Amino acid sequence: MVTFNAIATHSTLIDENEFFAQYYDPDVLFRYDSNFFQLKYSPTKEEFELIESMHRTFSEENGLTHVKFYWPENQGIMPDTLDYLNGEEYGLEKLELYSLDPAHYVFKEKHPDINVSEVQADQLDAFKRLNYIEDKTVSDSFAESKQPYYDRLFKDKAVTFLLAYFQGEPAGSCIMIDSDEGLELDDLFTLEKHRLKGIASALQSFIINEALTRQTLVFLVADAEDSPKDMYKKAGFHYEGFRIGAQKVIKGEG
Repeated sequence: MVTFNAIATHSTLIDENEFFAQYYDPDVLFRYDSNFFQLKYSPTKEEFELIESMHRTFSEENGLTHVKFYWPENQGIMPDTLDYLNGEEYGLEKLELYSLDPAHYVFKEKHPDINVSEVQADQLDAFKRLNYIEDKTVSDSFAESKQPYYDRLFKDKAVTFLLAYFQGEPAGSCIMIDSDEGLELDDLFTLEKHRLKGIASALQSFIINEALTRQTLVFLVADAEDSPKDMYKKAGFHYEGFRIGAQKVIKGEG
């Protein structure tokens, strides 16, 4: 069984106590999932406000423009805390963890016009250009900030970038992360004009085939509100649990 502890943070644990664990990366302040508090329990409103004030003070002193919290795996938010979060206009998310034993995966025949390969140094710019398009759906500033971040990730020996080509044109990509628990599938996407052609399935199958060779698990996190999780279920991924997150932009507040 895999847990959310297996998910790569691409960050550093800088503080831990009985209430929370804090992750921080001064080089990627824009990335919420590298700069957050992982709660150790589900706090009451009063308890959360104390923890929140600590996070906010740290953020303001270290150039962060947000606060982000994750609740413990498979734990909900206390009613009074939820009312407070809603009143303070926090954005809430529910993430679901899935895993797959590759021995149970039924491979589909890949479209002959699709080719998937590990990104080499001479393909990195193509990978970055492709992901810039997807990252712009968040914001222009996010997409700009993410470009040098890809350079850093590419140097990480545990990380492998994958590109899928359709008739020789970059059409989709994902990231494979090697860990003690298995292979994590992250940031899977397909360009809109190439959707419904089997691009995502081909990228997924590439990682599952690698996991089969290594005799290890494949796991991933999906947004509970997004439809791609249905694709994973159909492929045989097993639901492991959920995690709730809350985030808020604090820049410019008086």
